[in-house]
Amino acid sequence: MKRINEFFDNLFNKVPGYIFGLLTFIIGLTGDILALLLSPEYVMHEKSISVLGHHSGGMFLRGGLIISSLISIPFIIFLGRALKDENVNENLRKLAIITGIFSSVSAILTGTFSGVNPFISSLHGLFALLSWIGGAIFCLLFSTAMLKNPRFSKLASNVSLVIGEIFACYLIPFFITNFCNFYADVCYGFGRIVYLILPIFEWVIIFSILFWYLFNSSYILHEKI
Repeated sequence: MKRINEFFDNLFNKVPGYIFGLLTFIIGLTGDILALLLSPEYVMHEKSISVLGHHSGGMFLRGGLIISSLISIPFIIFLGRALKDENVNENLRKLAIITGIFSSVSAILTGTFSGVNPFISSLHGLFALLSWIGGAIFCLLFSTAMLKNPRFSKLASNVSLVIGEIFACYLIPFFITNFCNFYADVCYGFGRIVYLILPIFEWVIIFSILFWYLFNSSYILHEKI
């Protein structure tokens, strides 16, 4: 653990921590835009983002997700360090960092395991789910920590709170759809109706978490934290 801390100490001495947040936003958004531009046959409000990964621009979607999620890890650690304060519960702060890293690693694996093979597709779905659950938890934890740290405004806390709630709300129709697919004889038709909101909801999640990195990195830069 000491060597890991020393590594990030040296890293942040050379590269300001907020840079990693800005890069996460830029690379993630660029990958999404390129994927959409190069896949005109893909319709955002009809098909899930996973389907886009199999189209002509899919390599940019997956590459952007993997690279941006990897770069996001140093930013999460930097933000977690910035939140250290006597008013912030240390266990809560550490848990926020851990769940943030967990979510990023899950997102990396989501982009890595992508294909039409049933086993690979199942892994892709599992890691995507884990990244969404982790995203909901770490945003809510960071929101709580920011609320107790005087260097962070209530706005900063509320941004994390709202985005955490968006992740949590997405999981409700997601689980309903999958439950109805599994128990088709019970509620398959209802599940298909609920599914109609999922594709666009996924994009809301993607753009929300990218905004989270943009906002917090810009906030740290502006406030010189």
